[in-house]
Amino acid sequence: MKSLIFLLLAVLAKLGSSLDVTVARSYAVRQYTLLSQQLSNDDPSSGFITTANPLNAYWDKNDVTRWTVGFYGGSLWTLYKLTRDNYWRNLALEFQERVKERQYDTNTHDVGFVIMSTFGLCLEYTTGNENIAVPVITQAAASLASRFYPLARVLRSWNNDEGHGGVPGEVKVIADNMMNLELLFKAAELTGDRIFSDIAVSHANRTIEEHFRPDGGTFHVVAYNETTGNVQRKYNWQGLRDNSTWARGISWVIHGYITSYQKSNGTFPRFLEYAEIAANYFITRLPPDFVPYWDFDADFETTYQPRDTSAAAIAAHGLLTLYTVTGNQTYFDTAEKIMENLISEKYRSDGKPEYKVSSIFVNGTVFYHERNTNTAIVYGDFYFLQALDLYIELTQ
Repeated sequence: MKSLIFLLLAVLAKLGSSLDVTVARSYAVRQYTLLSQQLSNDDPSSGFITTANPLNAYWDKNDVTRWTVGFYGGSLWTLYKLTRDNYWRNLALEFQERVKERQYDTNTHDVGFVIMSTFGLCLEYTTGNENIAVPVITQAAASLASRFYPLARVLRSWNNDEGHGGVPGEVKVIADNMMNLELLFKAAELTGDRIFSDIAVSHANRTIEEHFRPDGGTFHVVAYNETTGNVQRKYNWQGLRDNSTWARGISWVIHGYITSYQKSNGTFPRFLEYAEIAANYFITRLPPDFVPYWDFDADFETTYQPRDTSAAAIAAHGLLTLYTVTGNQTYFDTAEKIMENLISEKYRSDGKPEYKVSSIFVNGTVFYHERNTNTAIVYGDFYFLQALDLYIELTQ
């Protein structure tokens, strides 16, 4: 009830905005119109866009098994909501059929990302498509639930044969996995089967216990012993070092916990508490332009360190959602500043004449240790569009 009151007050207040939403929306529509036209000429079997060097006109692609395959479809759905142009709706419906098979994928936790950014938004943004979306969502949730490991009370993230710094005999859980819990909460709502929400709650509670540090920073990976369920070690696969806080990792945590709080109807105040702990860590460590470096412990004062626009976009949406629940103006103001800076020439994909890629942003960091930096990233665009949509709801 409290969250609903804050949301109502926020909407009624219609906050004054300094972000030019008309410019931001028009720019996003222009870029994705160009991208959709380019992709219309591609053979669908060529794969799904993931990242792009801004100096190249074409995106890199991966096959349907990768965790990022749903985000382009999610951007199409969000553009439909932002414009109500059936051009985007038709593309989104067509695209999501290409990832439909992932509902049966029990080999990864990221089925939540794939299905909720496509069929989940289809269900949310349209009427009359329940027969299309609901069976896929519930089947995908069953696939995800099959990865629950009762001894550790968590959903397994990476499999032991995937590497990622792991060793045999471990149940590895990454901070990113908080984002997949929305699928389980949705399935519980649709089916009335509490097994889905019970698993989500168990995973979220264990992540609080093991991933957070006393200062509010987070570990990227926690490895549990397969035999005992006890913690075996904690480390950072994509961050700077094992005791640093990877920027995108804590962005996932902010977003994952406030979403879990909402989707559990505010039943677990602890989820809100830790969403705020992570958010305050993130906010107090941002640089002057509000776009984080790839890791909050990176030495940006004496050496060049890349930014991560995807972490900024994910956090912006999470912070705006936190604002709707808490009414804390700091969350709204920070999200607004992040979005204003993201849409500036410094980070836009048309910000330099030599940039050729049709995306919304560049300067994303996929994996610093593999020098995969200063790129366009498909999920960075998606979460910015999600943030823009919520921002418009709060201010227009």
